[in-house]
This record gives sequence, C-alpha cells and structure tokens, in this order.
Amino acid sequence: MRKAGYRLGVPASVLLLVPLLFFLWLWLGRSALPQDSPGGWPRVREPVDRLLTTELVNPGFVVGYSEWHGVPRWVAYRADPPPTHRLQRRPARFEPDPRTLRCRLGWHCVRHESYRDSGFDRGHMAPNFLIGTRYGLEAQHATFLLSNVAPQRPSLNRGSWQRLEAVEADRFAPNARVLWVVVGPVFDEHPPRFSPEWIAVPKAFFRIFWGEDEEGRQRVLAFLMPQETPPQADLRSYLTTVRAIEEATGIDFFPDLPAQEQDRLETAAPDPDAWGLTEEWARAPGRYRAE
Repeated sequence: MRKAGYRLGVPASVLLLVPLLFFLWLWLGRSALPQDSPGGWPRVREPVDRLLTTELVNPGFVVGYSEWHGVPRWVAYRADPPPTHRLQRRPARFEPDPRTLRCRLGWHCVRHESYRDSGFDRGHMAPNFLIGTRYGLEAQHATFLLSNVAPQRPSLNRGSWQRLEAVEADRFAPNARVLWVVVGPVFDEHPPRFSPEWIAVPKAFFRIFWGEDEEGRQRVLAFLMPQETPPQADLRSYLTTVRAIEEATGIDFFPDLPAQEQDRLETAAPDPDAWGLTEEWARAPGRYRAE
C-alpha cells in the first residue's frame, strides 16, 4: 500500500464543509428509499455520521454515501432476480456523482483522477457484473459512479473480493428465493486519506447476505475481509457475525425487524454449508485473473 499520497491533516475547507453540509441536508431533505428492503435500510448510528450520509437511489441498488469519507458507508441490492440482460462493455472511466453534497457544493467532489497514483483500485461496492446482468445497462453504468466506489488494494479487488462476487452471482443468487446483499467499508477512527479530495482508506470490507429459505425462514451469512486478504484465500476464513460488523462499522442492519429476530440473525454462527459454500466454491478462482 502506497503511503506517499496520504494526507493526515484535516484541510480547513473540509472543516468548513461540515456545517454547510448540515444546513444543506436540512434544506434538501432525504431521498425516498424504496419500500422493498433487507429488513429495513441500514442506519448509521452516530448522529453526526448519519447527518453526513447521503442516501442515493440508483437503478438496482441503493447507496448510503459518506460525505465525510468520500466513499459509501453501505450499499444494498437484491441479487436474486435472474440474469436476463447481457453484460455490456465497461465504461472507460468512473464518473463523479452530482447528487453527492461534495459535488453539489463543488468542494472535494471525488473524480476519476482522484485515485490516480494512489496505489488503490477503484473498488466497486455494488458489482458491475451482477447489477448489469440483473438490471440492465443503466444500472450497470450507475455502478461506475464514484459514489459506489471505495479504495481497495489491487490484490484484494482483483483477488478474493471479486471471487466472493462470483460466488454471490453464480452460487448464492441462483439458489435463493430472496437474496439481499449489503456491502461496505470498515474504517479506523482516523483513517489515512489521499488526493486533494481527501478520500478515506478503509482497513477492511464487509459483505452481508440476507436471504429466505423455501420455508420463508430468514438467514444470513457475513464476511469481513481486510485489505491484506490474499488473492486466493479460502473465503470461509473470513466469515463472521453481523453483530461483529455492526460493532466495527457503527451501522445498524435489519432495523425494521423485531428485536428478537434481529438478535437471532446478528449473533448466528456462520453456516457456510447451509449456503452451499463448499470447499470447491470457497477456493474457486474468480472471473478475472488477479495480478
């Protein structure tokens, strides 16, 4: 991981940005989220963090974008629709999202060039392949908005992370009656940052699968992958509980479910066999070669 581009000090313009974002948020209000959700849309617990999270509705997926970090706090989408669209050519560039308050104000708007020479990939949260094949071209292009991107080490982005995306699309989704995915970064209290846009670098990434079996019983499977995860790691080595991810992120998952059901799901021990995550799938190569 390159450190040359990190900026650990807080720019004065960023400090000025916080109160402006607060008042603009009060003025603009929040976007209306779809009714269909994974037990309720994720909720950032800390009040200031919550105020600085902009909810963005895209074709096929929803983003909770952190104006403070310059990356999503969470992204959620349904993965169970059948693949009825042909995947189209990837756009040549990632695009700034004009709906973010950073871009509306013209301060620290994250752009394609913001990642240049950083040593990090522009890591998709909602994946290009699954969203494009399930929801079509407009949705696929939306995954290339920089509001859907977080800094990932190339060895993670092109290795075990994209391998887990392949398991999601090829193993979990075809066998699910209902399958939601919630994904996002995990930060230290004072994460390193890079570029003039002051983009925060996560220490790890989570991926939570929330589904229903044939009897309608809810179940979850959660992963937590550090930036240092080897490209060909056994995916089962990174299983964890939803409760552990909540503690690491400060995000409340499944907030609309009854408290007893939340507690059951969030503390359940991972059961990869119930999801068909056999050794063959857990060690399978991804769609693309990891460098």
